[in-house]
This record gives sequence, C-alpha cells and structure tokens, in this order.
Amino acid sequence: MGWRFRQSFTVIPGLRLNLSKSGLSASIGGTPFTLNVGPHGVMGTASIPGTGLSFRHHFSNGESPSAPTPTPFPTTPPQTMPLPLVPAPSSQFISTAPVVEVHSASTELLTSKTLKQVKELIQTAYQQYLEISRDLDSARNAKIKAQYRFDSWDRGFLFKRLFKKAFAKRREIFETETARVAELEEQLKLSTIATEIDVEHEQAELYYRFRDEFAGMCECASIWDVKGYQATDKFHERTSADSRISRERVFFELGSCDLIQWDQKVPHLRNAKEGELYYYPGFILYRAAREAFSLIQYQDIRGNGTNVRFQEEEKVPADSTVVGSTWAKANKDGSRDRRFANNYQIPVVQYGHLTLKSTGGLWEEFHFSNLDRMVKCLTALNAFTSSFAPVAG
Repeated sequence: MGWRFRQSFTVIPGLRLNLSKSGLSASIGGTPFTLNVGPHGVMGTASIPGTGLSFRHHFSNGESPSAPTPTPFPTTPPQTMPLPLVPAPSSQFISTAPVVEVHSASTELLTSKTLKQVKELIQTAYQQYLEISRDLDSARNAKIKAQYRFDSWDRGFLFKRLFKKAFAKRREIFETETARVAELEEQLKLSTIATEIDVEHEQAELYYRFRDEFAGMCECASIWDVKGYQATDKFHERTSADSRISRERVFFELGSCDLIQWDQKVPHLRNAKEGELYYYPGFILYRAAREAFSLIQYQDIRGNGTNVRFQEEEKVPADSTVVGSTWAKANKDGSRDRRFANNYQIPVVQYGHLTLKSTGGLWEEFHFSNLDRMVKCLTALNAFTSSFAPVAG
C-alpha cells in the first residue's frame, strides 16, 4: 500500500530482549539488517537473503565506567532508626532546619550507558506513535463529517439526481477519508515495537519469584512515598523524635507501561512525586512524564531496606505492629510534659523503609505498613539482581 497521507511514516523494527547472567542484549530489526546492543557494545549484522552471506561490524566497544556492586537487601530487619514524625497541620512551632527533599535526577542522566540505544529506539517509536495517534483522531473526525454529508444525500432522492457532480464529489471525499483512516490505523500498528523478552530458565525463576513477592507486598494496608525530611527542634517542639517526614499514600501493582509492548505484567512502583518505576526482567524503566523516561540496569541500583519506628498520628494500619507509645508533648527523657493539659499518647509503629539509589541519580524512598512483606520482596529482588555478572570496568 502506498502511504499517501503521512509521508514521514517509518516502520519500526521489532525488539528482541535476551536476558542472561552476563546481562541484557537487544536485537533490533531483522533480515537483511540487524542491530545487536549488549554489554560489549553495538554490533551490526547485514545479510543477503537467499545467499547465506552476511557481514558483521562492531560499531562501538560499549565500555562504561564500572558500577558498584549492588548492596544486598537485608534478609532480617536491622536495628531501628530514630523516631520520625509527620508534621502536624497546626500553628505549632515550626522548625527552622532545612528540608531535605527526596527526588531523582533528570531522566537524561538516569539511563545506563549500555541501554541508551534501546532507549532511543523506544523513544523514536513512541514519538511516532503519538504523532500518528493525533493524525488518526483528526482523520476519524473528518471521516464522520464526510460520511454525514454523503449519507444525507445518498439516503434522499432529489439532490443526488439534481446535483450529480456535487454528489460524486461528496462520495469521493468520503472514500478518501475512509482510506486515510484505514492507512493511519495500519501505520499505528506498525509504529508499535513488537517486543519479545527471552529469559534464561534460572533467571526466569528468580524474576518471577520476585514478582510474586512484590504482588504480596502490594497487599500492605498502607504504602507511602517519602517526599522529604526535616530535623526537629526537640526543645521547642517538645518531641522525642529526631526528624519529621513528609509522606503521601501511594499504591503499588502489577501493571504495564505503554512504552513497552509485552504480554506480561511487571512490578509497578507508583510515585507521589515525578517518576514511576517498572521492573522488567532486563532493566528498570523510570518514567517521569509521557515522553521523559530512563532505562536503568539492575546492577546500577543500590537498595537499602530497614525497619523504622514511626509516631503515627493517623489511623494505625491493620497489618502494622505497635511497638510502644509516646506523648504528643514529651520531655527530653520522653516522659509526659504536664504543662500541656490536652496532652495525649501516640502509638509508635514499626514500618518497613525502602531506599532506592542509582549511580545516575535515582533516589526514591517508601514506607510499608507490613515489614515482613517488604523484607520478603527485597530478599527476592536481591536474589534476582545477584544473578547478573558484575559490570566490567
């Protein structure tokens, strides 16, 4: 079919991801030309169909600075952290200490070097997909109008006989708009990357075990995105907490990202700030906006899981463990400050605390109401991450 309506259209090649202990490799395209992207660089293969002749060329060595070995997630909870405190929405004393905001770097900096070519392909395909989608919406509206103008005369008796040329023109416009819609719909299909992901059996078992444990962690009664920290002024605020945090409730799920067309769902970490995380078998996709995203290899990310004691002034989640109590206004030794008549007790709850950081600037933190579910998930994730060979320097 001749593409008459959108000359800039390009058929997007397929993407095949192969995951092994040595890392992720991607094959882009097919006969007669295939581009292979992997830990050792970019390799092009050209072949002449029907002859058995082929030629391979190494475009780059793919060398990248050595990444630190990922810090294993704990299999047992470590020592507790100091008491944080959620700021109360009142006119109480406000600390003058600086607020430390938890946020990741820009998506341009986060992508791992070995995954830049894969990101560029996904980005090109998605940009074209959006452009064609806009053209298709416009074409469908034009088709509806053309069909109405044509049908209004075609169903009648007089006009299509008195004004034969005008009626023929209406028919031609309607047929043209119908063909335009059909072609753009076909272009939309061809602009989507057909993705296949092959995972070696040993790693597949580890990845799907992690996905199962993640699904269990999603069932925590509460999950919060940690947005920032601020040190407390214990004397003026009459608190036993060392710091307060800003947090917002979020929900995790098994889902998919429209940038990657794969037939299975993956762990999806929602974020109250910019950026959401999708854990695919070969890489982690960080998406800050519709067209702003990064691909990060597992070896680039350091994780730290701890348990934390939290002064909970909201309703205590049903699956949390209360480990003590404190006073809304406390003396330096933690006892009740009797100068406040309406002083009340606050439960101290144990939560799971997750910190994710990468060499490129990823920084995300979350709290989980159920510590055990978080530990199981992080233990499974650590086992999967450890299955990769260390990144060579």
